[in-house]
Amino acid sequence: MKKNRNVIFGIIGIIIMAGVGVWYYLYWQGQNYFTTENSKVASDLYNISASANGKLVKLNVSEGSFVKGNEVIARVENGPYVRSPIDGEVVKCDVKLNQMLAPTSVIAVIADTDDVYVNANIEETDIGKIKEGQSVTVKLDAYPGKKFNAHVDEIDKVTQSALSGTATSYSTSGTYTKVTQLIPVKIAIDDEIDLTGIIGTNATVSIKLK
Repeated sequence: MKKNRNVIFGIIGIIIMAGVGVWYYLYWQGQNYFTTENSKVASDLYNISASANGKLVKLNVSEGSFVKGNEVIARVENGPYVRSPIDGEVVKCDVKLNQMLAPTSVIAVIADTDDVYVNANIEETDIGKIKEGQSVTVKLDAYPGKKFNAHVDEIDKVTQSALSGTATSYSTSGTYTKVTQLIPVKIAIDDEIDLTGIIGTNATVSIKLK
């Protein structure tokens, strides 16, 4: 009987020690690292629009096409050639030949493949912990099980809602609802990896604070 009690107490002791160990690890992680899953592989995007009313008589690209700066990508009838402003990848192209377009019609969206990075959105309550140059470990959903070395490259000066033009509204009662704002942070991956084919995919970043 005594032996059984000793075994039970031993098991309880191991469980308590394991719990303390897990708590300490999580506490240590929280003090030394900031981790968020609100991150995606990103690049600067350029909307290429028609410059005149008319029928689309030439279209040289489709989604997934790679283009060079100043390369002709399309032409609207009686209008000038439409050219790419950068080297990049066509990530959206919904128009078709002979389609009627307006000057505001978007022919293609081109991603700047010379500068592909991970964009992490950090809550304003945590942004004070983040500094340029901090080491970062990045996990990419497109590369499961792998980790990549990176660093904080740039911290935006304005919130995500300000960049997107999203305004906080008042309720019908006139009361203000406070919403935690997000600050975009640019994470540059230091390891050799081609990100051009996975723009828009999810990532997890763990920023070393100390």
